[in-house]
Amino acid sequence: MLSRGSPHRGRAAAECRRSARSGDRGVVPLDQRGSVAVFTVIFAIAVVVLTALIVDGGVAMNARERAADIAEQAARAAADDIDVAALRSTGVASIGPGACTLAGQLVQQYAAGSSAGVDAVTSAAMNGCQVGPDTATVQVTITTRPLIPGVLGDFTETAQESATAQCGINQGALC
Repeated sequence: MLSRGSPHRGRAAAECRRSARSGDRGVVPLDQRGSVAVFTVIFAIAVVVLTALIVDGGVAMNARERAADIAEQAARAAADDIDVAALRSTGVASIGPGACTLAGQLVQQYAAGSSAGVDAVTSAAMNGCQVGPDTATVQVTITTRPLIPGVLGDFTETAQESATAQCGINQGALC
């Protein structure tokens, strides 16, 4: 217990008042003030970076699926282009000479129509098209940009896929 004449009496009373006002947490040393604010800022930046990585990883995985979808649709469109003149003259259906042109137009329509949104396609191109009498194979490449390009630098995700469609009836009959 401090006596009335003690020089520490005023300091001890001030510490008690401070302790009571701060909910009995004690006195915060001056060198630790603001450390929670610094931690919060660093943690918030880390959360934003990790969220960007997760979203951009999803965009990259979705780009591969979209490339496969485009290639499949283009191959179906090519296989659906039946040479009507050959069918009438020979009685056998075969894929027409304009099949690859039709597939290329479909890919370009897709590229023009999907240039907005979170997973926007910046370019789509048909790399190749091989047509046989009863099959059509199409190779497609699409390019996407990350959602937040400034976080990890400026880069693009390129996905390449190919698909083959067969002309004919489900039970194995050729065109």
